[in-house]
Amino acid sequence: MMELDGKKIYLYSKDVDFRKGISSLNNLIQTHFKDQELDDCLFLFFSKNARQIKIIEIEKDGTWLYQKKLYDSKFIFAKADHTICIDKEKLRFILSSTQKIQRRSRY
Repeated sequence: MMELDGKKIYLYSKDVDFRKGISSLNNLIQTHFKDQELDDCLFLFFSKNARQIKIIEIEKDGTWLYQKKLYDSKFIFAKADHTICIDKEKLRFILSSTQKIQRRSRY
Protein backbone atom coordinates (compact mmCIF):
# COMPACT_ATOMS: atom_id res chain seq x y z
CA MET A 1 0.00 0.00 0.00
CA MET A 2 1.06 3.58 -0.57
CA GLU A 3 2.92 5.53 2.11
CA LEU A 4 0.54 7.98 3.79
CA ASP A 5 2.75 9.79 6.30
CA GLY A 6 3.09 13.50 5.62
CA LYS A 7 0.72 13.50 2.63
CA LYS A 8 -2.31 15.70 2.16
CA ILE A 9 -5.37 13.66 1.19
CA TYR A 10 -8.25 15.27 -0.70
CA LEU A 11 -11.68 13.74 -1.31
CA TYR A 12 -13.04 15.10 -4.61
CA SER A 13 -16.79 15.45 -4.17
CA LYS A 14 -18.07 16.03 -7.71
CA ASP A 15 -19.10 13.23 -10.06
CA VAL A 16 -16.26 12.05 -12.26
CA ASP A 17 -16.51 10.13 -15.51
CA PHE A 18 -14.67 6.90 -14.66
CA ARG A 19 -13.56 6.46 -18.26
CA LYS A 20 -11.02 9.19 -17.47
CA GLY A 21 -7.46 8.00 -17.14
CA ILE A 22 -4.45 9.32 -15.30
CA SER A 23 -3.87 12.28 -17.64
CA SER A 24 -7.48 13.50 -17.56
CA LEU A 25 -7.68 13.20 -13.78
CA ASN A 26 -4.34 14.97 -13.42
CA ASN A 27 -5.62 17.81 -15.62
CA LEU A 28 -8.75 18.03 -13.45
CA ILE A 29 -6.56 18.33 -10.35
CA GLN A 30 -4.33 20.95 -11.97
CA THR A 31 -7.40 23.02 -12.89
CA HIS A 32 -9.18 22.66 -9.55
CA PHE A 33 -6.08 23.18 -7.35
CA LYS A 34 -4.12 25.61 -9.52
CA ASP A 35 -2.93 27.79 -6.60
CA GLN A 36 -1.73 24.97 -4.31
CA GLU A 37 1.42 22.90 -4.01
CA LEU A 38 0.44 19.42 -5.24
CA ASP A 39 3.58 17.37 -4.47
CA ASP A 40 3.02 14.56 -1.97
CA CYS A 41 -0.78 14.73 -2.23
CA LEU A 42 -3.45 12.07 -2.74
CA PHE A 43 -6.75 12.73 -4.51
CA LEU A 44 -9.71 10.37 -4.13
CA PHE A 45 -12.37 10.07 -6.83
CA PHE A 46 -15.48 7.90 -6.49
CA SER A 47 -17.76 6.64 -9.21
CA LYS A 48 -21.37 7.79 -9.18
CA ASN A 49 -22.57 4.47 -7.75
CA ALA A 50 -19.70 4.37 -5.16
CA ARG A 51 -18.53 0.95 -6.38
CA GLN A 52 -15.22 2.23 -7.74
CA ILE A 53 -12.48 4.44 -6.40
CA LYS A 54 -9.49 5.99 -8.15
CA ILE A 55 -6.66 7.51 -6.17
CA ILE A 56 -4.15 9.82 -7.80
CA GLU A 57 -0.85 10.20 -5.95
CA ILE A 58 1.28 13.09 -7.10
CA GLU A 59 4.98 12.91 -6.30
CA LYS A 60 7.83 15.22 -7.29
CA ASP A 61 8.92 13.01 -10.17
CA GLY A 62 5.62 11.50 -11.37
CA THR A 63 2.05 10.46 -10.76
CA TRP A 64 0.52 7.15 -9.60
CA LEU A 65 -2.99 5.90 -10.29
CA TYR A 66 -4.55 3.34 -7.94
CA GLN A 67 -7.96 1.87 -8.69
CA LYS A 68 -10.31 -0.53 -6.97
CA LYS A 69 -13.65 -1.86 -8.20
CA LEU A 70 -16.11 -3.63 -5.90
CA TYR A 71 -18.50 -6.20 -7.33
CA ASP A 72 -21.00 -7.01 -4.57
CA SER A 73 -20.66 -3.92 -2.38
CA LYS A 74 -20.02 -0.19 -2.43
CA PHE A 75 -17.81 2.23 -0.53
CA ILE A 76 -19.25 4.15 2.41
CA PHE A 77 -18.15 7.76 2.69
CA ALA A 78 -19.66 11.10 3.63
CA LYS A 79 -20.61 13.21 0.64
CA ALA A 80 -19.85 16.92 0.67
CA ASP A 81 -20.63 19.91 -1.50
CA HIS A 82 -16.95 20.70 -1.93
CA THR A 83 -13.56 18.99 -1.93
CA ILE A 84 -12.47 18.17 1.60
CA CYS A 85 -9.15 17.33 3.17
CA ILE A 86 -9.10 14.11 5.23
CA ASP A 87 -6.46 12.39 7.34
CA LYS A 88 -4.92 8.96 6.83
CA GLU A 89 -7.20 7.30 9.42
CA LYS A 90 -10.29 8.45 7.52
CA LEU A 91 -8.77 7.18 4.28
CA ARG A 92 -8.14 3.77 5.84
CA PHE A 93 -11.71 3.75 7.15
CA ILE A 94 -13.13 4.59 3.71
CA LEU A 95 -11.06 1.90 2.01
CA SER A 96 -12.11 -0.75 4.53
CA SER A 97 -15.79 0.26 4.93
CA THR A 98 -18.10 -1.27 2.40
CA GLN A 99 -21.79 -2.07 2.25
CA LYS A 100 -23.21 -5.18 0.60
CA ILE A 101 -25.60 -4.55 -2.27
CA GLN A 102 -28.15 -6.77 -3.95
CA ARG A 103 -27.25 -7.71 -7.48
CA ARG A 104 -30.13 -8.01 -9.88
CA SER A 105 -30.54 -11.17 -11.82
CA ARG A 106 -30.47 -10.70 -15.57
CA TYR A 107 -33.01 -13.46 -16.14
